[in-house]
Amino acid sequence: MKPKNLSIKELAAYIGVSTDSIRRAVRKGEFPATRVKTALRFDLQEVHTCMQRNAKARFGTRSSCAPGGTAGRAQADQPPASKTGAQFLGNGT
Repeated sequence: MKPKNLSIKELAAYIGVSTDSIRRAVRKGEFPATRVKTALRFDLQEVHTCMQRNAKARFGTRSSCAPGGTAGRAQADQPPASKTGAQFLGNGT
């Protein structure tokens, strides 16, 4: 795929989001876009850089884990019991 002058449809397919999400990100200033007459065009490298910058600003650089994950939290020695009361023994049984 060409790294410059991607259309909204091409960028949406590459990232895996809807075209409305792309338009919303452009309006918020999260994605850099170049307007060619009435169409928006995107440089894939610039979009990738902005996505990384936005992720660091939103989630920090301590963890690559998604929000709500266990990275950065203190781990207990024993995992909590499940709803059935079964305990994980950790030795394969």
